[in-house]
Amino acid sequence: MRTVGIILKEERQKRGLSISDVEQAIKIRKKYLEALENDDFKNLPSLTYAQGFLKNYTQFLGLKIQIMMAIFRRQYQEQERLSKATIEEPIENRRFQITPNKVIILFVVTLIIILFGYFYMQYKALHESPPLALEAPAHDTVVSVAEVAVYGITDTDATIMINAEPVLVKEDGRFYKDVPLTIGINSITIEAISRVNEKTVITRIVTRTPN
Repeated sequence: MRTVGIILKEERQKRGLSISDVEQAIKIRKKYLEALENDDFKNLPSLTYAQGFLKNYTQFLGLKIQIMMAIFRRQYQEQERLSKATIEEPIENRRFQITPNKVIILFVVTLIIILFGYFYMQYKALHESPPLALEAPAHDTVVSVAEVAVYGITDTDATIMINAEPVLVKEDGRFYKDVPLTIGINSITIEAISRVNEKTVITRIVTRTPN
């Protein structure tokens, strides 16, 4: 396609004129005339100046102004479109794109997080005090019998000590023991001890009255 620059340059050369000759004749600086002939519109001061320079140059060479201006507008718009596309392209390229390497990295990171979470929960569970729910006796109980039933539920892996004596923990976590009482105030201490010696302690006061 014949551009504004090609048409201007060919017409100037046909007339045997140099760029300097045109500069002297129409008083437009040489660098702007060269920019027009090279279709390098970005090196012109502005669109308004570019149109003014082109009209003067076209008129000087005896070319049709309307045709040259129409060609110029088409070229200028195309250059603007390409310039915007070049600016926007890096933005498009920065968008997140799924690639096999990213999928692998995401999978590995997810696996590490899951494993870390698992080991953390295991560590936390191991170092937490074991649960201990005492169902009887109630606190500050007063009885007249020689012994009181102590029972409740704990973790199946825990060890139960009642007044420093081990008590059997069943498969469902339940435990039971009859504790002898003396006349007066009796303190009963129930301890649930985990495998790493973490403890949960409950104390009950039971008062035995004479028969």
